[in-house]
Amino acid sequence: MSDRPSVSVIVPFLGTEAQLAALIERLPTIARRPGDELIVADNRPRGPATIAARGAVRLCPARETQSPGFARNRGAELAGGDWLVFIDADTRPSASLLDDYFDPPPGSRTAVLAGGVRDVAGGGSLAARHSAARGHMSQAATLTRPAGPYAQTVNCAVRRSAFIELGGFEHRVRAGEDADLCLRVQASGWGLEQRPGARVEHRARDGVPALLVQLARHGSGARWLNHRYPGLFPPPTLRQLARRLASNLLAALAKLARGEPEAASFAALDVLTAIAFELGRLLPNRAPERN
Repeated sequence: MSDRPSVSVIVPFLGTEAQLAALIERLPTIARRPGDELIVADNRPRGPATIAARGAVRLCPARETQSPGFARNRGAELAGGDWLVFIDADTRPSASLLDDYFDPPPGSRTAVLAGGVRDVAGGGSLAARHSAARGHMSQAATLTRPAGPYAQTVNCAVRRSAFIELGGFEHRVRAGEDADLCLRVQASGWGLEQRPGARVEHRARDGVPALLVQLARHGSGARWLNHRYPGLFPPPTLRQLARRLASNLLAALAKLARGEPEAASFAALDVLTAIAFELGRLLPNRAPERN
């Protein structure tokens, strides 16, 4: 495309020094134009105390609250682009990510663009293969909700003027802040568009415990969202949940009997992830504050 708005890419980070170094090496592979910038908001308790340049990337501290929403808001405070592109630290963006977001140009009242996400197995563990096969981070399920469609911040773009108007993300929660922002966007008369061609690859969780923790956190966010928007994210009835779990268990046994151990393992993991998500509704969603 010949012209497009300026973009600030913002990545919340909470990980190891080795992971940070890999992220800072990976981000500049995104093709940029004058006015574009790369920002990593370091959400670690012992991250940098001041803003620092690491090659083409600006690293800014975001220590006070341990939440991705807080880190994204801190990065957005520094951003100068017309649009803010939020991606997660465990993604690999396509080189043409920014140009693809604006082909075609968004409508004048569009505030959120939902990019494409493809789960990849990464280390190749059972949990990672399951996540990749099920597309756990795919935008398809959240964008096609009949009530309250939303884009996941694993890969999405937000018009900065709308972001400022709405006060950014709710930073006091651990999960659900992306859905909350999109619901506020739509309630304020702004629109949401899909950009599946603006792609990132998302590295799936490598172990079953990490996968279950992730799903439990999503469940905690769902309960918070249902309290904030009654009826939009309701829990299943006990009968609905029992039917779902029984169906998955029967599928696992049938696949095992047919000599399909991988498919049987996936069906068994479907049971565990469903339980983890629903048990997550019992967990607090408030993000921890730091001194």
